[in-house]
Amino acid sequence: MADEQKKLERFGRYLILDHFVDGGMAKICRARYLGEQADKIVAIKMVQPQYSSDPSFKTMFMDEIKVTFGLIHPNVVQTYDYGLHNNQLYVAMEYCDGRNLKEYLDKLRERKFVFPVEISVYIITQVAQGLHYAHTLSDKLTGKEAHIIHRDISPHNIMLTYDGAIKIIDFGIAKASSNSEATQAGTIKGKLSYLAPEYLEGKELDGRYDQFAVGITLWEMLCSRKLFKANNDLAVLKKIQECKIAPPSSVNPNVPKELDEIVMKCLSKERTKRYESMDHLNRALIKFLYSNYPDFNATDLAYFAKELFKEEIKKDREKLFEFGKIDIRPYIEEIKREAAGIPSSSSDTTDATSAQKENFYDFGFGPGEEKTTTKTQGGTRVVNKSELIAKKSATRKINVAEMEKNSELSVGHAPKKVSRSKMAESGNRTGITKYNQTGASKTRTGVSQKSVKIEDSGGKRGFMVAGVAIAAVAGIIYFKFPHILGPEVGERRGPSSIDGQSTKLKDAQVSNVRKPQSGKIIIANFDKYKQRAFVNGKEVEISVLGEVSVPVGRDLILRIQTPGQQHFVKKLNIADAVISEKITIPQMPYAAFGYLNTSRACITGKLFFTLYGEERVENLPINLKGGLGFPLKFNVEGEPAPTQYDVSYQKDTEDFQRKLSFTFKFENDSLDFCTALFRQTQ
Repeated sequence: MADEQKKLERFGRYLILDHFVDGGMAKICRARYLGEQADKIVAIKMVQPQYSSDPSFKTMFMDEIKVTFGLIHPNVVQTYDYGLHNNQLYVAMEYCDGRNLKEYLDKLRERKFVFPVEISVYIITQVAQGLHYAHTLSDKLTGKEAHIIHRDISPHNIMLTYDGAIKIIDFGIAKASSNSEATQAGTIKGKLSYLAPEYLEGKELDGRYDQFAVGITLWEMLCSRKLFKANNDLAVLKKIQECKIAPPSSVNPNVPKELDEIVMKCLSKERTKRYESMDHLNRALIKFLYSNYPDFNATDLAYFAKELFKEEIKKDREKLFEFGKIDIRPYIEEIKREAAGIPSSSSDTTDATSAQKENFYDFGFGPGEEKTTTKTQGGTRVVNKSELIAKKSATRKINVAEMEKNSELSVGHAPKKVSRSKMAESGNRTGITKYNQTGASKTRTGVSQKSVKIEDSGGKRGFMVAGVAIAAVAGIIYFKFPHILGPEVGERRGPSSIDGQSTKLKDAQVSNVRKPQSGKIIIANFDKYKQRAFVNGKEVEISVLGEVSVPVGRDLILRIQTPGQQHFVKKLNIADAVISEKITIPQMPYAAFGYLNTSRACITGKLFFTLYGEERVENLPINLKGGLGFPLKFNVEGEPAPTQYDVSYQKDTEDFQRKLSFTFKFENDSLDFCTALFRQTQ
């Protein structure tokens, strides 16, 4: 972390952590606000000096500030601060821990997925709420309406955080009554593929302009493709003017007709045919969402985001954790000196770096050891007395060459020239037990380790003191031990051996503790609100991306149950953990069912039968809600006909199966298993 801190740049009260965008005109960075009592992560846009001194650019920059600085809404990124520092204009904004919608769409296309309908609709409801707020905003001090139109709504400017929040960003070209200059003739503001027809016709714009761009965005989420796409810009503009748009369901059959109507209304060429306001659009979408997906919850988006960007989130969390270790006090002191007019020293950052150089290791406290405190550049911490003794003994001669020479001892063997009695007295059974940062003892078996030969006559704590001294003085040698990384697959933690026997696992034991390989089944169009999935008779949970983990190299039977339809049953065998099996569920034929259930006094055991080619085993009594469904046959009039089923059952107290027949006579007929059993025995 010391090396990392050397590279960090301070920009006023902000510590630049890393860069998101390095553009020609400005760069956007992730930064840490340097507060004495509290600090936070922000996004900061820094304009290049040559543009910061340009009068027209300054005007445009201040127009953006006038629009955004007063916007406070859950669906709009908030502006915290702005100004000029080191001849650079800057604005500090709310940091969104996530990705923009364009990145979501790209990731889904890469994995050959389409945004789930309900999540697409929910995202647009939040965008609509944020835009309605901006469109209707008025100055709280004067009462004057702001008349804000974003003019650049697109997937690029919609942020989705990993926690499920939706934020509109970049009001840089927003039109508002506070703007100080008009758009120059012949220039286009906004992304070409998201312009509305009235813009090309030169009409005065209002909030319905943003609505058209929102409609395009929703269409692209539902269809996973660009709406207005052509070989050149002129052809794109011609398509926008024609405004001949196919309904989303013509591309994605999972889109309901009611949603088609909403999208097509937003994309009407004549803006008078669109929704009156973003609020009206939001109401239509909310009504559709909870009418068709009553179990949908806003947290579903968070699950979706964390599943889609699982690897990226893990890497970024590790990076942020490292940023959290930075000692910001030297930077704060430097800010104080600047405020007091005291010239800053070039060694300020070096001091911060040196404060990080001391690696803290918590070696724990053995039985009966006393605790004390010590002050360091990094702060005050609690240590044991043996650690203090170790630091005082740093002048002891430690022959590193001799360490390397005597480094072939395996974990579990006592170090050379250290008697077993001395090790027992020191409270360290093997003399090479390692400690983690929480003080818990850790050993690692099955791996050849390097031990240290130390001549010591310091009494009963001799080896313990020397071991700590090595960690404090020769920390680089300590880090060479691979145990610091934790156990490998197939290894185990356990007590160190003191009888000279190695605790290395045998090959057979290693293979037994390895995790079995698992592959993936991907169900492209699984509807978690209506369907249930089973693998080998056991119900499984399908992720928001339609994925479920299954064993590799085993025969599997996948069953998808949809109310009112025949079950979809498919036999599978995933041969390779690297290759996933992707399945699309076809539209299954209509089916009528009769239901077998059980009373409380029914027998306990197993029920065996075959359904849709799958050999099923269910527990008795039946604990399925509504009972166990059996499909019925149809007569010539198309009505459910009496249907007989032959099954087998086995009581828990018996080791053989008995046969049973029962008949369903009409749709939703319900039959008690014990009643059927009683009838057959009469």
